[in-house]
Amino acid sequence: MSDKDKTGGGDQALFDAAARRALRLRDGADAAEHAAWLAAEPQRAEAMAEADHILSLIGAATAPLEGAQSQPRRRRGAAAVAVPRRRTWKIPAAVAACLVLALGTGAALETLAPADPNHLVAEVGQVRRQVLADGSVVTLNTGAVLDVRYGPEGRRVRLVKGEAFFDVAHDPSRPFVVESRAGSARVLGTAFDVRLQGDRAKVSVLRGAVRVEPARGGGMAVLRAGQGAWLDGAAPKALALEDPAAVDAWRQGRLVVYHRPLSEVVDEIGRYRRGKVFVRGQALAGRPVSGVFDVARPDAAIDALAASLDLRTARLGGFVLLY
Repeated sequence: MSDKDKTGGGDQALFDAAARRALRLRDGADAAEHAAWLAAEPQRAEAMAEADHILSLIGAATAPLEGAQSQPRRRRGAAAVAVPRRRTWKIPAAVAACLVLALGTGAALETLAPADPNHLVAEVGQVRRQVLADGSVVTLNTGAVLDVRYGPEGRRVRLVKGEAFFDVAHDPSRPFVVESRAGSARVLGTAFDVRLQGDRAKVSVLRGAVRVEPARGGGMAVLRAGQGAWLDGAAPKALALEDPAAVDAWRQGRLVVYHRPLSEVVDEIGRYRRGKVFVRGQALAGRPVSGVFDVARPDAAIDALAASLDLRTARLGGFVLLY
């Protein structure tokens, strides 16, 4: 490898240009002008080939694999088939942003208002702990948004987005109510988790008791320690939590999973980073995974997951493909 390869400055700028061109060509850019650009320097063809290769892998991961057959895995001790070594290119953030616009995926950036004690936001990858006026403590998971509405009539908060864990100070005269578009949870003093997923919400109780009601439809349920319920429009049912210790593991920067499909695990890890993680093929996406992952370092968690399953990764900016 040359000294220029080691520093990566020239290569990074070259790949920046190649990746942008690869995306523009998919939108019908001038092929003749692109051919002239390629002919000007021999290194441009190599950078272009690498950009096309990674974009094709990501495109294949997002498209249905009709009639595709999985290649058999190599047996331990069997001779390895030599494959050409590909250069690892470092992708600037600008290219990742361009890719987000071209493919229509990835995390959306939001313009946040100035700091407001009644409007709490956790950035992507951040876990935010906040002590409220009554001494209750709320911990927001990555990307969560919570509005605080305390008043003489009671203590109300609204989970607008994401997941939050509540450790509520006991005050019988002022019930604590967590509202969301899926329903509400009413408590006096307890510790519980609420996670929004689309129009549904999962409530999990670790201490005390919580009364839950859906926003629409009838019925209510009282959840006690070790129980959870979905708020999805139907009458809620109290169910035993599979693993109570896993409910708030994210507060310590951990993700605990047991026999969860690979696609669900990468989606969970992906909540803590910008970009998108893909899994190629339904068979691989459904592969069961068990383990504890460090979501405080999501990219390292993805690498550990891939290594544990003997998978390969391809990266382009914030996009990662497991295959």
